[in-house]
Amino acid sequence: MPGQDICVKISGEAGQGINIAAQALAKAFTRKGLYVFLLTDNPNSIKLEPAWCSLRISEERILSQSHEVDILVVLNRDSLLRRQQEVNIGGFILYDQEAVKLEDKDKRAEAGYISIPFDRLLKELNAPPLLRNTVAIGAVLGLIDYDIKVMEAMLEEQFSRKGEQVVRQNNGALNAGFSYLKENFKPGFNKKLKANTPAGRMFLTGNEAFCCGALKAGCKFIAAYPMTPSSAILHYLAAKEQGYGIVVKQAEDEIAGMNMAVGAGFAGARAMTCTSGGGFALMSEALGMAAQSETPVVAVMGQRPGPSTGQPTHTSQADLRFVIHASQGEFPRIVIAPGDAEECFREGFNAFNLAEKFQLPVIVLTDKYLVESYSSWEGFSLAGLNIERGKLLNQAELDKVSDYKRYAFSEDGISPRALPGMKGGIHVATSYEHDEYGFYQEDPAGVVKAADKRFAKLKLIEAALPQPKIYGPDDAEITLIAWGSSKGPVLEAMKMLAQAKKRVNFLHLVYIWPFPGEAVRQAIQKAKVTLGIEGNKSGQMFGLIREHTGTKLTHSLLKYDGQPFYPIDIYNKVKELF
Repeated sequence: MPGQDICVKISGEAGQGINIAAQALAKAFTRKGLYVFLLTDNPNSIKLEPAWCSLRISEERILSQSHEVDILVVLNRDSLLRRQQEVNIGGFILYDQEAVKLEDKDKRAEAGYISIPFDRLLKELNAPPLLRNTVAIGAVLGLIDYDIKVMEAMLEEQFSRKGEQVVRQNNGALNAGFSYLKENFKPGFNKKLKANTPAGRMFLTGNEAFCCGALKAGCKFIAAYPMTPSSAILHYLAAKEQGYGIVVKQAEDEIAGMNMAVGAGFAGARAMTCTSGGGFALMSEALGMAAQSETPVVAVMGQRPGPSTGQPTHTSQADLRFVIHASQGEFPRIVIAPGDAEECFREGFNAFNLAEKFQLPVIVLTDKYLVESYSSWEGFSLAGLNIERGKLLNQAELDKVSDYKRYAFSEDGISPRALPGMKGGIHVATSYEHDEYGFYQEDPAGVVKAADKRFAKLKLIEAALPQPKIYGPDDAEITLIAWGSSKGPVLEAMKMLAQAKKRVNFLHLVYIWPFPGEAVRQAIQKAKVTLGIEGNKSGQMFGLIREHTGTKLTHSLLKYDGQPFYPIDIYNKVKELF
C-alpha cells in the first residue's frame, strides 16, 4: 500500500511571512522522518497577485509538487476566492471569517470551511499580526493531529537569535491555533501522517545543492550581480566565505561579474559567476573571451520567462538555444542541465572539473522551479567526486619545458597550462585570434589551424560526458523525453501511469551540449511512440533532436505560462494519447 500523502497550500499577501511559515513546517516534517517538497510562488509585483506556497508531505520519497490540495490556508479574502476551487473533495479551508467575511453562497459544497480567528487570538496574546501564519501552522497541525512539540523546537531554533520574547510569541501563536482547532472542531480529516525514524535528511533548494557541489569542487572565487533566481548562490557562498576560504564579490553589473570570473580562472582559481537570462546576455562577450583564451570558467544561468524582463519570479525552459549559441563566432562549450537537487550537487562539482580539463566555459542551465523549490534528501553520495585539473602544470613540470607555448598544438586540442607568476611560463592570453604563443595572427592557414585545434577537444568531450539516462521498462508503450527540471514531474507522472496500467519510460537529458545525438537517436529508434515535454513555446529541445538525429518526435507537450509542469499535466497528456 502506498504511504499517505498530504498537500498543504498557504496563500496570502506578499510580506505576510508565507514562505517562512511553510519552510518551518517543512523542516518540522523532515525532522520527523517524512519526505517533503515545497514549491513557492511569489508575484512579480507586490500588489499584483497573492503569493502562495504548496507543501507536499509524504511517507514515501516524492519528487515534485502535487496539483491536489488537501488543506488550504488563506490569510486574506483575495486568496480565498482565487484558491478555494483547488481544494480536493473532502479537503479543508482554514480562514478567518472575522476578517474575510465569506458569504455562504461563495463557499464550495465539496470542501470543509474552518474559521480560525487569527487576529483575535493574536490580540489575546498581545502578539503582532505578522504571526497569523504561525497561528495557521498550529491549526494545520491540529487538523492532521500531529505532534506539536517538533514544531515548537523548530520555531525556537529559527527565532532564538531574535530573543526570548519573539520565541515565546511564536510558540504562543502556534499553540493558540492548535488548541482552538482541537477545542472547536471535529472535522474528521481522513489522512494521517505516520512519523518515521528521523533519518538526518537534508532540506534544501537546488541553488543550495549546487553551492555544496561547488564548495566540494574547490571553488575559490565567485563574482556576480544579484539576479533571480540565481541570487541565492551569491548569498549562500557569501555566508561560507570565511569557512571555505572563498572570495565572494558582488560586482557592479553582470559584465564585470563574468570578466572577474574569467580573470580569476586565468589566475588559477576555480571560479564562477551566476545570473539569469538578461544578465547572461550581458555576459556573452566575456564568455567568448573565455573560449578564445581557453580559460576555464563556470557560469550558472537560472532561467525565468522572457523576453526582456519577462516574469522575474516565475519559471521557464526557454533559454536553451540561447546558451548553446551565446556570443559571437564558434567555439566549444559544455552545457549541463541538472534535473533535481542531487544532480545540482553532482553536476555542480563536475562543472569545475570539466572547465579545467577542457579549458573552456561550462554553463550550468537551471531554472526558478529547480533552484528555488525545497525538497528533502538523504546525504548526497561523494563516490567518484575527485578533483581533476587537467593539463595544469606544476613548477617541476614547467621547468622541463624549454620553449613554453600556452596554446601549443596538440592532438587532443588541449594545451599545457601555466599560471601567472610561474617561472618560465610567460605567455600572452588574448581575446584575439592567436598563434601558439598567444600573439595575434591573421595568416589564414594559422587561423584555421588554431580554430581546428580548439574544436579538436570535442571528440574528447563527447567521450567523457555521461549519456542520457533512461528510466522505466524497455518495452514501453510510449517514451517520454524531457530535459532539466521536468525530471521530477515526469517521474511522478510515471508512478500515476503505472497505477493506470500504462507502460511508460523516460529519456532524461542532463548533458545537453555537445548534443548526445547518437544516444538520443538510438533511444528514439527503440521507442514505439515519443512524447517530448518542454517548458517553452517553440520546442527548442525537439528542434535540436530533429537537427542532430534527423528524427521528429511523435507528440509534444509544451508549457510556457511561467508555471512548472505538474505530474497531472503529463498524466493527462499520455492518457489522451492512449
